Amino acid sequence: MLVLFAVLLVAPLLGQQTLVSPPKEIAQVADIDSGNKSSDEADDMQSLRRWLRDKRMITIKELGGDLSLSAEVRTEFQASNEESKAAGASSFTRQRGKGAPIPNKKSMPKPMYAWDVELNLMLDYRTDRAWAAARIEFDNDMGQRSGTTDKIKLEKAYLGGRIVAGDTLTIDSEIGRRFLFNVYDSKIEFSSIFDGVLVRLSKAFPSMGDYYFLPGAFLINDVTSHYGWVAEMGGLQIANTGLNIKYSIIDWYRPGGENMSGQTAAQTKAAQLRYQFLVSQFQVQYYLYPEWIGKRLIKLYAAGLTNHLASPLAITNHQKQNWGWYTGVSIGVAKKKGEFALDANYQWVQAQAVPEFDSNGIGRGNALGLGFYTQYTDGGGGPNTSPSQPVGGTNFKGFEIEGLYALTDNLVVQQSYKMSWTLDHDIGPDLKYKQYEIEFIYAF
Repeated sequence: MLVLFAVLLVAPLLGQQTLVSPPKEIAQVADIDSGNKSSDEADDMQSLRRWLRDKRMITIKELGGDLSLSAEVRTEFQASNEESKAAGASSFTRQRGKGAPIPNKKSMPKPMYAWDVELNLMLDYRTDRAWAAARIEFDNDMGQRSGTTDKIKLEKAYLGGRIVAGDTLTIDSEIGRRFLFNVYDSKIEFSSIFDGVLVRLSKAFPSMGDYYFLPGAFLINDVTSHYGWVAEMGGLQIANTGLNIKYSIIDWYRPGGENMSGQTAAQTKAAQLRYQFLVSQFQVQYYLYPEWIGKRLIKLYAAGLTNHLASPLAITNHQKQNWGWYTGVSIGVAKKKGEFALDANYQWVQAQAVPEFDSNGIGRGNALGLGFYTQYTDGGGGPNTSPSQPVGGTNFKGFEIEGLYALTDNLVVQQSYKMSWTLDHDIGPDLKYKQYEIEFIYAF
């Protein structure tokens, strides 16, 4: 009985020690989960968020492997301002808050000031040659009347294994669910769910750097047997310098892939246009640690992309609108108390550069949920036929500033400000959008 009591007393203390100093094998799980390609690669803002999600893990030793559990609680405040001016109108009208227009009978206006509460649960299991990962998100609006309690999302659930385990060459395969941005790198695309299979191939050359190839195939619509494919290849620390180069390509289109029974010819054509995208992106990054700022990390990056399948349409005034680019700088990391990280970038995205459902950039706000090719962003409501109708999440230019500060080893405050304007005023309404966000994140 005394032994049992001692175990029950000491176990919580051992658990707390694990929180402070995660074991080495847990860092390996986090590497697989986040899709990191090298140790230097983990120093950008996106990887910081992944590290924050994964850093607090309790390891439970089981037969054949390690089971890791982690969680985070988030409280978020957003202040958004969105104004729209229709073609021929003389003034802008507010799109959010009291008095804002209602997009349809089933919807409510979006608030100007919004509070969210979020709980994320992460599970990881790893053996020497296999692993599995899962993430469940509980993200709900706050408010006695406007709040929700039933918003649950399976963000991640996949399993994987190591096919080749060499000294300089590794090949892994994974299948299941996650977001595209968990694997592929872009500021203005890859926001969609990736339900599919992924292969990771990495090869290190002592004098040339580390090189990788990440091909994948994913499901779009099982009713119509519509599939897509994606790949990214790149070189990291090229010639043992801070230079990284990446190229990615993703194919969303299959002729006839969205030909659903019961649709009119116009609806089928509009649905086809929503997926008529073959997007390739080229990105350059450079890492340096200058003495004049205490050897803090500085990351410079720039990328350009294009949609090879874009065609001139009536809603684009019979012009191709298929280019996008962004550039920015990141400074510092925030991995323990007192550390900070900053990122600032500028984005320029034409109307047909990326699919509206995969747009990962600043966006336009689009409080009414209006689509580019169809009336609504989910593909419903009939096709748009006039240049005055399209909205979607593209056709913008704007900037974003984001900062992280670690108040403690567990508690991080994240702030961001973004603002965008309409890029081509001859397509759709003229929108002005800006948003400030502050989020407190406690990871354990």
